[in-house]
Amino acid sequence: MSELAGPVPTEVSDRVVAAPAVRAGDRGRLEELDALRGLAALGVVVYHYTTFYQSQHGHLHPLGFGFPAGNYGVHLFFLISGFVIFMTLDRTRTAADFVVSRFSRLFPAYWAALLLTTLVVHAIGMPQQRPDAATFVANTTMLQEILGFEDIDGSYWTLQVELFFYAQMLLWFVLRQLHRIPWIIAGWLLLVLAYALALRQGWHFSYTTRVLLNLLYIPYFALGILFYRLHAARGSRRANIALILASLATIGIAYEPVYFVVGLSCTAVFALFLGGGLRWLRHRLFLFLGGISYALYLLHQAIGFAVIHRLERLGVPSLAAITLALALALGLATLLNRWIERPAMRAIRQRWQSRRRAPAA
Repeated sequence: MSELAGPVPTEVSDRVVAAPAVRAGDRGRLEELDALRGLAALGVVVYHYTTFYQSQHGHLHPLGFGFPAGNYGVHLFFLISGFVIFMTLDRTRTAADFVVSRFSRLFPAYWAALLLTTLVVHAIGMPQQRPDAATFVANTTMLQEILGFEDIDGSYWTLQVELFFYAQMLLWFVLRQLHRIPWIIAGWLLLVLAYALALRQGWHFSYTTRVLLNLLYIPYFALGILFYRLHAARGSRRANIALILASLATIGIAYEPVYFVVGLSCTAVFALFLGGGLRWLRHRLFLFLGGISYALYLLHQAIGFAVIHRLERLGVPSLAAITLALALALGLATLLNRWIERPAMRAIRQRWQSRRRAPAA
């Protein structure tokens, strides 16, 4: 998911680092990104409960419709992540500040959702949903895939993608190379093309390189970074636009055609955002969805599938079962956001700020 975690405005107003003042109008514009995240998360949920559930398990009462487009909400998450993470590093003083910021935003809510999901699927889930202890422990790291374990919730695969992107951006920050991000993006795109060529020719390409550098998704993160640079007037406008076009071309060459359409659609959405065409997304309903989007993403799939499966076998029509599962996911996400995600983030950041302010012994 997604810059998946938490509302974008909090990244500015509640950050753990000292930073330049936000320009007039930025907060409202960032609220639009937050709302986009919420809509993307909702699209992923509807896709999973309709199209994906049907393909994996089969609804007892066929719906007659699906929402396959929701599957590509994660790509919009990746653009938002590129935008927000580069913005965060642009305003961050130390690597430790960034690590605390990311940890406080991601892990407390994730661990709570992981525990709740595990309890629910063991109680009412399908047999194949129930993880063993080793799988649970591996999942606490968010790196279960590279460790060789299954995701307890199928949506968790994006979290590893996000972590590796954060780690790489932090590395460039520590090396003081973020001002060379256009060249770094050009290098990413060349590596993506090299990977695609190797795949088509049957040549070996390092799995570790592909995973650590996110070569399946890095053009989407690059697009987000480039739109932030346009938004913040960083670097040459022509160069940023040229790299946006190069990123889209790389997606079109390296990936299946549908992903070019996805990239083009996400680019159009961000162009509207920068042009002020998404102000209608500042409605409180969309902002509410944005606020709970991370919790919703973490909680919806495994728990929702268990609920749908159980309700359908109790005779509840599939559409009603989906509606009830969606209502439950939204309710749980609201509670997780209110009682764990936001309080834990505040507490960790306040403690970090206190430690930074404390005089040396």
